[in-house]
Amino acid sequence: MSEYKGIKGFQVQTRTEDPSPTEVQTGDFYYNSSTGQFRTINSGGAPLGSWSSGGNTNLAGDSYAGYGTQSATGKAGGRTTPGPGPALTTGVTNHEQYDGTSWTETTDINQQRWLAEASGVQTSALLYGGAYPSSTNPILNTEYWNGSSWTEVNDLSTARRSHGGAGTTHTAALAYAGRMGTSYIANTESWDGTSWTEVNNLNEGRGYVTGGGTSTDAILVGGYDGSNVSSYENWDGTSWTENADINTARQTISSGITTNAICMGGSGPSAKTEAFDGTSWTEVADLATARYDANTGGSTGSNTSTILYGGYPPSPGYSNNTEEWTAADFQIKTVTTS
Repeated sequence: MSEYKGIKGFQVQTRTEDPSPTEVQTGDFYYNSSTGQFRTINSGGAPLGSWSSGGNTNLAGDSYAGYGTQSATGKAGGRTTPGPGPALTTGVTNHEQYDGTSWTETTDINQQRWLAEASGVQTSALLYGGAYPSSTNPILNTEYWNGSSWTEVNDLSTARRSHGGAGTTHTAALAYAGRMGTSYIANTESWDGTSWTEVNNLNEGRGYVTGGGTSTDAILVGGYDGSNVSSYENWDGTSWTENADINTARQTISSGITTNAICMGGSGPSAKTEAFDGTSWTEVADLATARYDANTGGSTGSNTSTILYGGYPPSPGYSNNTEEWTAADFQIKTVTTS
């Protein structure tokens, strides 16, 4: 019988444990002596990654509107009064940007707000909705960031807070779900660079969500409609379609697109992280700090790269902590004879 070395020209590597995400090489074949199994590394599957500490924000808080990428993100507005009770808390005008290492305060937004959403990148972003002066007062206000200053532009058609948002540019964005008064809404609006237009509704109204993706490929994960929600919906540019549920129902923070998404944290507070591969959600590494009402560069994140900052942790007060998720997109499979 031919040996593997005679066929391939080299011996099978023996390892005492599976490779880490930084060591992995797609296509590798090895023997794990601890499990007594031969294994291969293939592309796809749940990303195997971890959370690491980033630079702290200057202002501790939660309920920001976030935009951008892991190494070039921004946050606007938010809430800074200690404690989770929202009823009497006003929003702030604070605006900070992150360069992958540290946060820098820059030009304030015009309208105080919290529980808002944002789309775009560091040099060009859109900020919309939210609440002011309390959570019972959702707003319509929309502002545009040109890289140096904020300008008020056309309002949303439906006032909302605790909603989702998507879009990687200031000329094409999506606002959806949220809370208006005591109602959880399914309303969706599309921004064309000038004005908002109502488009097809979600299948399920809900609030306390973030979003992710683009104006033609957006996601909505979990949320709250009187109780925690586990359902997940995708937007294809025309309509919403229900997809695979997340494993743990919660008011969650999410980012990504239809085939490549991640959700983390949420009500509890939770440290859970789940990754989506286009078919199903898989629990992956937990956050270092459990939190809810945090935010992320939602529009441009993915299940292999995203950022999370702020939020309300288990201890008193708000967080200024930042965590960065980095993962390799691969799967380790055990070789069988079947």
